[in-house]
Amino acid sequence: MEGIVTPEAVVLDVETAGVASRVFAGMLDLLVQIGLLMVGGMLLTIIGVISSSSVTLNIILFAFVLMGYPVLSEVLMRGRTIGKRAVGLRAVTLEGAPIRLRHALLRMMGGLVDRYLPPLGVTGMLFVLGTSRHQRVGDLISGTIVIRDPDRTLLPPAVWFPVPPGLDAFAATIDPTAMTDEQYTVIRSFLMRNRQLSADARYGVAADLAGRIAAVLHHDGVSRVHPEAYLLCVISRYQRRNFPQYQPAAWQASAWQTTTPAAAR
Repeated sequence: MEGIVTPEAVVLDVETAGVASRVFAGMLDLLVQIGLLMVGGMLLTIIGVISSSSVTLNIILFAFVLMGYPVLSEVLMRGRTIGKRAVGLRAVTLEGAPIRLRHALLRMMGGLVDRYLPPLGVTGMLFVLGTSRHQRVGDLISGTIVIRDPDRTLLPPAVWFPVPPGLDAFAATIDPTAMTDEQYTVIRSFLMRNRQLSADARYGVAADLAGRIAAVLHHDGVSRVHPEAYLLCVISRYQRRNFPQYQPAAWQASAWQTTTPAAAR
């Protein structure tokens, strides 16, 4: 299991996808692409395309399905294709952020090497086996990794994070709706492991994460509290909203103390 690396070079653990799951997801996507080609070909036949343009249109259809399907899927489904969704995988950046169009395009171009150039898929498999984060060529050139999808695993919250004392009213102003599961995973991992960091690194990572999530949530209160306290408010609100069925009666962290030491600024 390799992790997501923050800009401060701190590794936050996530489960990367292995060869078997990625191959199975790729096979499902291939079946979807074949189905799209068949449906597209039938539609061209039904509408009576004249023979002089049928070859050109079939080439365009083939290119669109081959290259457009993975790009559109990963952009519209936040790093997933139909195959990845079925298996429970998602592509994210090395920092854990959702991939964007440029990432999807680079992954697609690398996928042409991984899957379709001889020896047909073996190249991608060897790269996944030989890299520490299980990255194929498309991942390496786009700066992405494929992880077990938190949506599929439901991110079971073994540890609950309470709002720091005295900040209940402040936390109530935070709406966590825009926060993604990947961002929750990164913040949770940091709060679980922050005591392993030096004081300066701990504060730096907390400030960076707090600033990023405040921008996502469009919340202007990050400068009014300690960065770790802000992250606690955010993650507590997220857990209350998304996992109410698991909420303990006392709402207390079972393995983490909320005090922020002076040494951490």
